[in-house]
Amino acid sequence: MKHRPTFAPLVCLIISAVAAQAGDVTGQWKSEFESPVGHLKYVYDLKADGAKVTGKAHREWPEGKTDTELKDGKIDGDSISFTEPLHVQDQDLTIEYKGKINGDEIKFTRKVGDFGSTDIVAHRETATAAPSLNGKWRAEFDTQIGKQKYLFTLHADGAAVTGKANAEIGDQKMETALTDGKINGADVSFTEQMDFAGQPVHITYKGVLAGDQLKLTRKVGDIATEELTANREK
Repeated sequence: MKHRPTFAPLVCLIISAVAAQAGDVTGQWKSEFESPVGHLKYVYDLKADGAKVTGKAHREWPEGKTDTELKDGKIDGDSISFTEPLHVQDQDLTIEYKGKINGDEIKFTRKVGDFGSTDIVAHRETATAAPSLNGKWRAEFDTQIGKQKYLFTLHADGAAVTGKANAEIGDQKMETALTDGKINGADVSFTEQMDFAGQPVHITYKGVLAGDQLKLTRKVGDIATEELTANREK
């Protein structure tokens, strides 16, 4: 008896590949659209783990910028959904997203509480658009003890960030190794353990990498919180 070749394994592989491609949402997605509160710019930083989707929404609107953790994220084939919880004008508001993935494009219906729905399109950011953290970054900023000048030397290896900070504070110069460094998409954080005037000072940095700028929030123990921008040295 002759055995006929079976194509079942090949068919399964093809189906699996198509399904994987349909569910490929990990990365950054940009969208701009008009809304009742003005022109909105979004970057959705998404990560898929099986049927679960997590991430952040980086939102720019006429009143400022916000970063929000996305909730209830799900993916099923080419269908995706999640919610964006906001606190606006002392009110809690939930924005619901339901969409379809088509290659490097997601077509969403965005429902803002009971205020109505808008159809928007988000486009995938290409890998070349994601800037590298590696290199030297200069910053100058005012503090409670006067102007400070910093040169951060940073290196990312996967999700880990290492480096050092060279600081000029008045007539003092110091170099500190950075610890607890992490990078997740565009989000960067690290810690500087400084010895200032014989006293240990714990300084934490959290920020967002945007091209040749690193926008950081700097928390100096329980003493002060400062905003600064470090520019890439070319």
